[in-house]
Formats: sequence, C-alpha cells, structure tokens
Amino acid sequence: MSHFSKIEVKFKDKSCLVEALQRFGFFPMLHDKPVNLYGWHGDKREQVAHIVVPRNQISSLSNDLGFFWNGTEYECLISEYDQGAGLAQAGQGLGQNFLPKLQQEYINLYLPKLATQLGGEVVRTVTNGSVTTVRVSIPTQAVRR
Repeated sequence: MSHFSKIEVKFKDKSCLVEALQRFGFFPMLHDKPVNLYGWHGDKREQVAHIVVPRNQISSLSNDLGFFWNGTEYECLISEYDQGAGLAQAGQGLGQNFLPKLQQEYINLYLPKLATQLGGEVVRTVTNGSVTTVRVSIPTQAVRR
C-alpha cells in the first residue's frame, strides 16, 4: 500500500486549480467539507481533501488525488505510487512530471486573472525549462500633491 505525501505546491485559487486539472482531462469532485481519499483497492484513507480527482479517472492502479484547503492554500495530496508511475494524462497515471505540469497550467490561468484584478494584463510569458517568466503590465497611478 503506497502512502500519501503532502507536496509543497502553492495553489490559492480554486477555479484556476479546477480548470488546470480539467485541462488534463480530469473531472474533479468539489466538496464544501473535506472527504476521505481512497486507495487503489477502494480502501478508505485517513487523508482528506476538498477537491478530489477519483482514482478511476487517473488509472486502474492509481489512488485518489486530493487537494486540501488549509485556510490559505490548497495542499496537494498524492500517493507515492502516483508520483512515480505513468504519464500526466487521464487513464495513464500521473508520473513525476505531473505536478510541475499542473503548476504550469495553474500559473498560466492564475497570473492573467491576478493581473486583471490589479488593473493590468499579461504582456509576455516565456518558459525556459522549469522556469517561467511572466511580464505583466500594471498601469501606474499619478500621485496628486
């Protein structure tokens, strides 16, 4: 039985996280109160999450993928097996590249939203390996004296 690990990835916006998961072909289940995650045998685990990608959407050998809202951000709960197996596509497991790819999709959704909230816009995004640089244009306000 593989155990779940809490991964340090900062997801603060629920709608961007859900849409990022959907871009991988997943249909996450959303819960107001956290629910237990399940292992690949259908066994109930002690870990709980507010956003759950059911194991059957990942692969026949996968565990649930969960995201727990701690009041500040969503903590990713992913099994040891799913971190190392498969590809980041529905039906084929997750794999070690899944979280960086999910984080990239999330950033691509979150930054334009944040820039708009600040009255600006994303001007340019450049990815070099695992580093993404985003240029944002925010209008300045003249200070009257």
